[in-house]
Amino acid sequence: MPVPHPAPPARVSERLHASCCWGLLLVALWAPLPFASARPWAWGLLALLVGLLVTALSIAELIGEGAERQRLRPLALPAILFTLSLAWGCVQCLPWTPESWQHPLWQEAAKLLPAQSMQPSISIDRSASRMALLRLLTYGAIFWVAFRCAREGVWARRLVTLGAAIATIYACWGLAVYWTGNGSVLWFAKWAYRGDLTSTFVNRNSFATYTGLALVTMVGLLLDLIVRKIDFTQTRRAVLTAWTELLRSDAVWLIGGVALATTALLLTHSRAGAASAGVGIIALLAVAFVAPSLRGPWRASFAIALAIGGLAALLVSGTATLGRVADTSWDVEGRSEIYDLTMQAIGNTPVLGTGLGTFKSIFPAYRPETLALPVEMAHDDYLQNMLELGIPAALTLFTVLLLLAARCVKGVFMRRRDAILPCIGVGATALVAFHSLFDFSLQIPAVMLSYLLILGAAVAQSAPTRPRVAFEPT
Repeated sequence: MPVPHPAPPARVSERLHASCCWGLLLVALWAPLPFASARPWAWGLLALLVGLLVTALSIAELIGEGAERQRLRPLALPAILFTLSLAWGCVQCLPWTPESWQHPLWQEAAKLLPAQSMQPSISIDRSASRMALLRLLTYGAIFWVAFRCAREGVWARRLVTLGAAIATIYACWGLAVYWTGNGSVLWFAKWAYRGDLTSTFVNRNSFATYTGLALVTMVGLLLDLIVRKIDFTQTRRAVLTAWTELLRSDAVWLIGGVALATTALLLTHSRAGAASAGVGIIALLAVAFVAPSLRGPWRASFAIALAIGGLAALLVSGTATLGRVADTSWDVEGRSEIYDLTMQAIGNTPVLGTGLGTFKSIFPAYRPETLALPVEMAHDDYLQNMLELGIPAALTLFTVLLLLAARCVKGVFMRRRDAILPCIGVGATALVAFHSLFDFSLQIPAVMLSYLLILGAAVAQSAPTRPRVAFEPT
């Protein structure tokens, strides 16, 4: 009986790579379930799972053939800037920084506490800063895993498509809960946003961002399907026949997914969430319209159909959202006052910051008694990061995402196939960038994972399409 030979290293690497891809999708399926992984135990488990994926993927890369490895040069500058941001976050936690660097609140605390128990630093809460650093490192690892898993076009499409399908499942769950009384989050009685759809999330705005990312993705995939399946240069009858066949086959789940996600998004009654999804879709269409590989006569009909569908959904499910736009004053929610106070705090430590993750600890020192509600977030990720990291380090961190988005834009014009993936990356980035002006959804692990999965796949597929080489038989 012949003894089976062991699989060659390349084969083992390929299987391990596929396992990591499926593992990433399982993590994406799990992350929204425990309150969007926003609880310490949930995001701690998420960090552990992502760490295991990084380890397995590294092993796959080591035993694989060098010819299969992607060129990593486009990631060099973003990686350097991200590392610098992490390094500065670590410096903020060090207790032996110069006294002139240490936050003035340590001097106030020294009047009340024994000198022996004091270890002043730039960060006013080193424990919170260390936890925030771990979370930021986890986000970097998620992007890395998504980028490496999406090195092949087949897997890139699979990751993006199934990621959108997962979000649609959570939208369906949210709709079921909403239409049956909307009294619970999982098996817990709902304690916030009782009149709004939140699915397994606590915050309606965060779920709106999560659902909006899926909506942008499915609109992009639907657009790509239409471009690939319908030849608009044929007769009107042939085009109509192709449309009919498409609507009865491949496009069914995408159209259904878009309808479900749109309905769930509007029932969150999140003004910023709905507006951000609109910005994301507009950005997606803008780059798709100019992408060389996607040009064609489909643009007008697709845009009109999308506008009609969006208007119909808004009329059916968006009445309450429109009502909030008309009736709610910005100043009533106190956000403008929060922004002013945050900018005042930034002005006191513009370069050094107060320590990553310390907004909750520093804001009470500036909060007036007239601001009744507790404030744990700045409701503006840009301001909050500038306060915590300092303006130079925060701008460094923002530049990382800007460079990755620019890479996607470049891919839109350079790709001859699969150009829709960098287009989706641009749309997703526009969505989260706009929503970050009004809320803190990117601080919710499930939202960040969904975005980084899309961005990782988009950046991986932004490299120029390799020409297909025909080999002559010898």
